[in-house]
Amino acid sequence: MMDPYDQARLRKNHTKLMDHVETPHLVNYLYEKGVLSIDDIERIQAKETTKDKNFQLLTMLPRRGEDAYGHFVDAMKDQKVRVYDELVELLEKTDVSDVDPKKFTSQTRGGASGFTHNSGSTANTMQVNNTSIVRGSGNVVINAGPGCTINRYPAVTTRHTGSAAYRKPTNIRK
Repeated sequence: MMDPYDQARLRKNHTKLMDHVETPHLVNYLYEKGVLSIDDIERIQAKETTKDKNFQLLTMLPRRGEDAYGHFVDAMKDQKVRVYDELVELLEKTDVSDVDPKKFTSQTRGGASGFTHNSGSTANTMQVNNTSIVRGSGNVVINAGPGCTINRYPAVTTRHTGSAAYRKPTNIRK
C-alpha cells in the first residue's frame, strides 16, 4: 500500500497531473520497475482520451505498492521534460501536514488488477478490486463494499470441463 502522505500528494495535485501528464511517456518506465503489469498497461491504453488514460493511471498508483509513488516521480524525472520537472517540484512541495493517515487505509485495499488469496482451514478468501470472495462449507460470500451479499449455492461439477463451479440452483428460496 502506498504511503498515505504520498497518496495525499497525488490527490492534492490530481487536476494538474490530469492536465499535464502524458501517460504513454510513463507506463513503460513503471512497467520496468514492476509498478504496472501488462494488464494494467492494456487497461490504460484502452482508454480513448489522454485524460481518461491519466485518470486510470492516477487511480491505479495508490494500489500498486509502497514504491509506486517514488517510481512515478522517477518516471517523470527520467523524461527530462520541463513540465514534468515542475510537476515533481509541485508534488515534493505539497503540504501534507493536515493529512490523517487513517483516512487512507480503507481506500486502497485490493488493486486494479492485483489480488490477494489466503488459504485457511475453514474457507478460502480472495480479494479482487475491493471485493472479497469467501468460499467454504458450500457457501459463497461476496462482500462488495458497505453491504454484504450472502449466497448459499452448492458446488456442482460442470459437464464439459469436470471442474467445480458455483451455479445458482433454480429451486432456492430467498
